[in-house]
Amino acid sequence: MGILNFIQYCLKHTSKEDKRYSILQDAERETNRCIDIIKDLLTFSRMEKEGPEARQKETCTVIFDRVFRLLSYRIEKEGILVTRHSTEEIPSIWMKVNNIQQVFLNLIINALDALRDSNRKEIHVDIQREGEFVQVIVADTGCGISPENVQRIFDPFFTTKPVGEGTGLGLSVCRSIIKEHGGEITCESRSGIGTKFRILLPIDRRKERIPWSTVLDKRREE
Repeated sequence: MGILNFIQYCLKHTSKEDKRYSILQDAERETNRCIDIIKDLLTFSRMEKEGPEARQKETCTVIFDRVFRLLSYRIEKEGILVTRHSTEEIPSIWMKVNNIQQVFLNLIINALDALRDSNRKEIHVDIQREGEFVQVIVADTGCGISPENVQRIFDPFFTTKPVGEGTGLGLSVCRSIIKEHGGEITCESRSGIGTKFRILLPIDRRKERIPWSTVLDKRREE
């Protein structure tokens, strides 16, 4: 709250024509996002249901724009090749924007961490409509995850990172957020080759959630 108050003070005393004004707006938005993340973590730690929060319509492409802007310095510094593909008409989704941004940010940061010692440093994001869902795929060419660990990555407090570098809550919180939106998240990985996360988010939240396996079976039939 102290950081937020200082930022809002600076916004009040900065002209909108000043190039620093938009940067302060970004800082204000991201500080509010951090506040929401802390609330989510507290909710998770207490095992309580998430409280009401305003939803709004947004596209996944816009959220990824923000994520890559936030991580642009690290991506450039570490020489990561990022490719993105999306169909022209990606529908907007009623969502809790900060929560979904938290999911995408976590997945990209995990991918960057996995690429740290890789010779081939690539991240690919694919967004497309899949029936009544928007499908998001985040793939990397990093170190990958062993078969026995893939089954546990969504478990609370499980992490493959060294001691002090991960809490093990990131992917567990991501799964909780996606499921709260009526969606599904799955992971495929091969050690030394890379990791791929698939997310399905319903376009209309009022529709009953459909298991990911059902969607895959339907795609095979087509």
